[in-house]
Amino acid sequence: MLFLPTLDFFKFCLVVLFPFLIDLDFVLSKYAKNNNHRRLISHSIIPYICLLIIGIFFPLILVLGICGVVHILTDLIDWGTAIFAPFYSEPIGGFLPNPPKEITEIPDFRKRQCWFARTYYASLNMKLLEILFGIFAIVSIVLIDYHYLWIILFYFVFLAFQIHLNLRCRSKDNR
Repeated sequence: MLFLPTLDFFKFCLVVLFPFLIDLDFVLSKYAKNNNHRRLISHSIIPYICLLIIGIFFPLILVLGICGVVHILTDLIDWGTAIFAPFYSEPIGGFLPNPPKEITEIPDFRKRQCWFARTYYASLNMKLLEILFGIFAIVSIVLIDYHYLWIILFYFVFLAFQIHLNLRCRSKDNR
């Protein structure tokens, strides 16, 4: 956020969207052990460390590297990630229970997604962290530059999507 005043609108949007783009690697899950996209190199810290190094010469690349490192470190909290892939592809970290083998082998993506959503939102710790991260983000924006408060709309759009997914999964369980 400290770099935002120096970014034009396109670069700013890229910085805001980049952490979400990292998770698009789920489409490559079939190439990862246990269909877990967090075992792919895109969920390793290595590419983002490389971006930080290149970013010494290019400020936008530095900011994207910071976004990537924050994303990967945040992913360590719930189910962990293979932070040193491809050199070591076992997930490190994670406070939530690992999915049972029958979940990871289900070809139905929606059923796997529902298991993860239900498990995530059943955790009081994860709900508290979500609230704390949200408050921290809003306070940071207000303190650094309140003109960027509109970014919070992204948060609420994704929050609404997550709540909708969770409710849909729960309603399927009750059938």
